[in-house]
Amino acid sequence: MRVKIEFIDASNPNPEVIRRAANLIIKGKVIVCPTDTCYIFAANGLDPKAVAGVFQLKGRAYSNPIHVVVHSLEAAEKYAYLNEAARHLARRFLPGALTLVFPKKEIIPSLLVARRDTVGIRIPDNRVILALAAMTNLPLTATSANISGRATPYTVQEVLGQLGNLMGQVALALDQGPLLPIGTSTVVDLSVSPPRILRHGRISEQEILKALYLAQGSAKEDK
Repeated sequence: MRVKIEFIDASNPNPEVIRRAANLIIKGKVIVCPTDTCYIFAANGLDPKAVAGVFQLKGRAYSNPIHVVVHSLEAAEKYAYLNEAARHLARRFLPGALTLVFPKKEIIPSLLVARRDTVGIRIPDNRVILALAAMTNLPLTATSANISGRATPYTVQEVLGQLGNLMGQVALALDQGPLLPIGTSTVVDLSVSPPRILRHGRISEQEILKALYLAQGSAKEDK
């Protein structure tokens, strides 16, 4: 079964293409979509059946949580408990290659987060995935569209090559062309104090720590 591929302009995504993709996600389907770091499997993060489909496609262990994409910090507050450090990092780095881990709200299914009390949230610097998240008004799964343990895909063709016949489980692929392989998102756990870097990525640990230090200074001045 051949997957349908829709070509999309990264600088000005066609609303009709986004709407078709959004409708598929709302119906519980999995699609392939670009972000600012790689191509991902995007599905409804609130739908356990759709989330299970993503785990199965990747061959990913259910003990390994999946992060989600939202279109704004306001949207993130529907799914997690944010703090001032989060708002400061968001102002400084988002949209961008940063994943923030927060205490999750009850609406987030345990399957998505491997039964943990936290959820990782991204606001990527990519108009396609942001438009899709805004139109669905859902948290979208944000895991790379590859078989677990294999290379991160920067083109739809690489996704096709890895998945083979499994690609029949993908309802649609949004193709904005090759992405630059310039690094993964940095993952910062804001559910602990002090915050902890869980994965080093495009935004350096030094930049994160500097921003948090400045945020603490500003908070003290406000008192």
